[in-house]
Amino acid sequence: MRYTTHAQAAFFSLSPPPALVLSLLWGGARACALIIPKSQGRPRKCSKAVPCRQSGSGSLLVAPSPAANLSGKNSGSAAPVLPVAHPGDRSVAALEPLKDVHVGLAPPCQDPGRLALLSGHYLYYHYGCDGLDDRGWGCGYRTLQTLCSWPQGQSSGVPGLAAVQAALEDMGDKTSGFRDSRSWIGCVEASLCLQHFGGPQGRLRHVPRGTGLWDELKHLYSHFAGGGGPVMVGGDADAQSKALLGVCTGPEAYVLVLDPHYWGTPKNPSELQDAGWVSWRKVSTVFDSNSFYNLCLTSRT
Repeated sequence: MRYTTHAQAAFFSLSPPPALVLSLLWGGARACALIIPKSQGRPRKCSKAVPCRQSGSGSLLVAPSPAANLSGKNSGSAAPVLPVAHPGDRSVAALEPLKDVHVGLAPPCQDPGRLALLSGHYLYYHYGCDGLDDRGWGCGYRTLQTLCSWPQGQSSGVPGLAAVQAALEDMGDKTSGFRDSRSWIGCVEASLCLQHFGGPQGRLRHVPRGTGLWDELKHLYSHFAGGGGPVMVGGDADAQSKALLGVCTGPEAYVLVLDPHYWGTPKNPSELQDAGWVSWRKVSTVFDSNSFYNLCLTSRT
């Protein structure tokens, strides 16, 4: 079989279970072919607007902590109606991304059996960090930007959201009209963009159900222990993209999660750590057992 894209070659290098069937992903005549379960359709859009609360200054909207999002609890106020923002718009002030925001976090348990963290350096990209209000649709782009900043932890060479959309349309992965839209992207698009923009290599893995991520822990450990970079994760029922920065196994299994859904102006990594935007989370609670997941693992070669 001839593979026409990097993503195709990466996926067909895996050994999928017999229950999986070949299906074409959406997005144009040259969309990437993936092995996905017959029962699975296109991953749903990350369309839920992150509820926001006023900060102490009274002038900045700050998203609640990830713990509140996971529990489904908030202050009781309805989510705000977001303005229509496009990748070329600038509705808030641009920020200088913080670097290596996980540094200083303690291990999740006292006696970890095995613990491995990413090598190299990265920048934390999140909602609104470049002046664009992309709440509700930009988490995949922000996670991709974090991947592109690795391993030097530099912003040079990191594409903006408009450049990502233009590239995907130009390479034929998306149809005309994708530019200047608020359409989401996932791990497959991220792997294509890593290759297009000359970033780190992106290797794709597919997990049919969230429960299968337990079996991925050994691969994640080998990845991080072997010098690998951040891992992008996204699914269908769980459509919120995020990055994994490490894995820890012991009495329980944990992954170190970097959440791009933060909206605000972080002053330092400690602020993000205290609020849980970068934190160790139990594998048993952070992933949806009913969702399939794609992973994009970055490496230097």
